[in-house]
Amino acid sequence: MPRKISTLLGLSSKALDKKGVFDSFVDIDSRLHIDPSLLKNCKIPEFKTAHKQFEEHFNNVLALISNSNNKYDKLWKEALIRLRFKEIDNFALGYSQSGTGGSAIGWGLAKNILETVSQIVNAGIKDPVIFELVGMFEEGIGADRISDMTISILIKNFAEYTQRIAKELKAPTRKIKVRDTEFVLPFDLSTRKIIFLVPKKLLNNLPIATSWDDIDRVCKYNDDLRRRVNKIIGNSWKSASRIPKRQLKNLLLENPELLKDLIEQYKAKPRSNYDFDNDPLGELFWAELSERARKEHPLNLKNYKPVTAENILDVVKLICEQYASLIENNGWFEYLYDHTGKLKPERASQLLFYGIAETYCIANNLDLSRETNAGIGSLDFKVSKGHKAKVNVELKYSTNPNLIKGFEKQLPAYNKAEKTDTSIYLIIQTKHSTKNIVELNKIAEQKRKKKEKVPEIIIIDGQKQISASRRR
Repeated sequence: MPRKISTLLGLSSKALDKKGVFDSFVDIDSRLHIDPSLLKNCKIPEFKTAHKQFEEHFNNVLALISNSNNKYDKLWKEALIRLRFKEIDNFALGYSQSGTGGSAIGWGLAKNILETVSQIVNAGIKDPVIFELVGMFEEGIGADRISDMTISILIKNFAEYTQRIAKELKAPTRKIKVRDTEFVLPFDLSTRKIIFLVPKKLLNNLPIATSWDDIDRVCKYNDDLRRRVNKIIGNSWKSASRIPKRQLKNLLLENPELLKDLIEQYKAKPRSNYDFDNDPLGELFWAELSERARKEHPLNLKNYKPVTAENILDVVKLICEQYASLIENNGWFEYLYDHTGKLKPERASQLLFYGIAETYCIANNLDLSRETNAGIGSLDFKVSKGHKAKVNVELKYSTNPNLIKGFEKQLPAYNKAEKTDTSIYLIIQTKHSTKNIVELNKIAEQKRKKKEKVPEIIIIDGQKQISASRRR
């Protein structure tokens, strides 16, 4: 199973939780990030001045831009340096598909941000909060980079916080310099790599700047501008996330009053960190359920030893069918929905399958690889034993708009890249309508008639049978 920070430090998960520390998985990046908007009201001792430090960094950038005469003078170059942030590791956060390292802001991205902010400053707006919003309208900037940008600015705050918690929990530590200051920080007992701890109170799931559920109107200035804006992005800032960033940026730069409105509404938006109790993204619940699956619903695959290229498909089908049974017959469909009854992201069901499948694979001496990057995209799972025995598994909701494409193009491409023609298309039906599934089965049947190799299709009924209950 993927390792947690608590495991690496020889501590209990409960001990970290009691201290308010996020006990993240170090082998799988989460979809949680440091949200700079949560700094303002943070009461954690090491972060009481963090919001001021964050603002000061960008106020200095704004001052440099304001006093620069051209793009080649010293002030402009200094501003560029302050907008470049190196890659940060040792924080198991972010959106990386290939590891748990951070996301850097290199010279190219820094230059783009600087030029955009320079135009904003020329329009008369010098509020440092625009750097929190830059992910809305700047290509290449998302929650991961906003998060790492924040960590980079406040790295000493995180070091001080980590040092205190490590001392209180008596974690294994060693001395290390962080920005020329010596700290005593915890380290991975197996690799001796330093580990930074992250407070739960600073973590969020979606960038607050692109999640405007409680704001219903765009721009409070004049009807003419509102009408023009509505034609482009609709009648709420929430709609802005669905248009190209470049188009939104041009709109904001051409209408500074609109950007002022965005800033005003952003500042007024209520702040709250990620709901760890209900886990709406499904980032945490799967690990606990995987353990339950192993203990309460064991799967005996010993009759299939040794696993070979001839029988591995049967083995993986049994794992998939066990996963289906847990959802359909043991009420685990509930875990695909949050406490309000809303369907969790598709990734939640994939993580749950991953945890359950790996539990059974380990118990039966099978290797499980997740999200193999084969050069043409990201494969959900590859179960293998040796070089020749391989099965690719692609898992999608029936409501996924790429359901047919995944079957006709993506999975065959993965099979080719992995040099296998054995695969399973695992579909979780999340709505009563079966239109996509019927169409998929027709395509599969046509391929069979042509004597083409067709992936095994397994349908799981993941529809709500009763109102989802609070499980955590």
